[in-house]
Amino acid sequence: MWQWIFRLLLLLSLTACSPHFNPAPVSTQEHALYTQLSKTVKGINAAEARHLSKEAILYSRELATQYKVSTPPLVHNFLVNVGMKQRGLCYQWSDDLYAHLQSFHFRSIQLKPVGANIKKYWSEHNALVVLPKHDDTMRYGVLLDPWRGSGRLYFVPILKDPEYKWRIRTDRCAVYQNGK
Repeated sequence: MWQWIFRLLLLLSLTACSPHFNPAPVSTQEHALYTQLSKTVKGINAAEARHLSKEAILYSRELATQYKVSTPPLVHNFLVNVGMKQRGLCYQWSDDLYAHLQSFHFRSIQLKPVGANIKKYWSEHNALVVLPKHDDTMRYGVLLDPWRGSGRLYFVPILKDPEYKWRIRTDRCAVYQNGK
């Protein structure tokens, strides 16, 4: 038993100072997200896409500061689960980013909570998808995942995400509609 505790403490001490969070310049990442949204999300307003890009990038970084992230995502999850950190599980990242972005009341863009491996404790993952207004097919959606990069926003066309098969979380949508 003590060997496991020692190994865990060693792992935490080695990863706590590792330079895992190396953010790209905001303008570079912002431009890349704007370009991805423009190419993928059909029929969205360019000014709204620019605004969403800036806010999603900056707020993801702000959440990393709020959550006091200093370790890779899985280690941070462990710290939250054992009570050493308050927040920072994937659904908290997506909930907080969703609430922030929804406050802008985009007219041509809708945001939906999405999940993969739902109800599978060790592999469930939550994020957001940006869709054109009135389109729930996800064919033209872009995934926003702030958890995966510990605050450096990961984004990709949702149908091309190599790690997960996503679906809209109607149960999470109800939470938002009823006032989270």
